[in-house]
Amino acid sequence: MKTGILLVLHGSRVNEWKEVAINYKDLLKEYFDLVEFGFIEFNEPSLRAATESLVKMGAQEIIAVPLLFAAGAHFYRDIPRLIGVNDNGEVDIEGKKVKVSIARPIGIDKRVAEILKERVEQVIESPRQI
Repeated sequence: MKTGILLVLHGSRVNEWKEVAINYKDLLKEYFDLVEFGFIEFNEPSLRAATESLVKMGAQEIIAVPLLFAAGAHFYRDIPRLIGVNDNGEVDIEGKKVKVSIARPIGIDKRVAEILKERVEQVIESPRQI
C-alpha cells in the first residue's frame, strides 16, 4: 500500500513558513516516497489541496504529521476538517476513499530540548538581535 505523508504546518504571513515546509518535505523524502505539505492558514497549499495532490500521486492512505508541539483546537478540530476527513476516518477525492490518520504532535521530546539548548548556546556565543 502506498502511504502519503502530509506535513501539517500552521502557516503565517511571514514567508519563512513556506521555506520551512519545503525543507522538511525534502528531509522526509529521504525516508518516504510521497511527501507533501499543507497549511492550516495563511499559506498555500491548503491541507485539502495537499491531500488531493498525494492521492493524485497514488497515495492509498495518508498520514498527516502536524509540526505542532501540543494538541489543541487545530489538532482535534481544524486539521481533520480542513483535510476533509469524514466520520469513517477517510477522505473522498474524486471518488477514491483514502484512509487518513493523524500522528500525534511533537510533544515533549529530549531531542527537541537538545535543539533548544543548541539555540541558547548559539546566542550566548554570538549574541545578535532578531
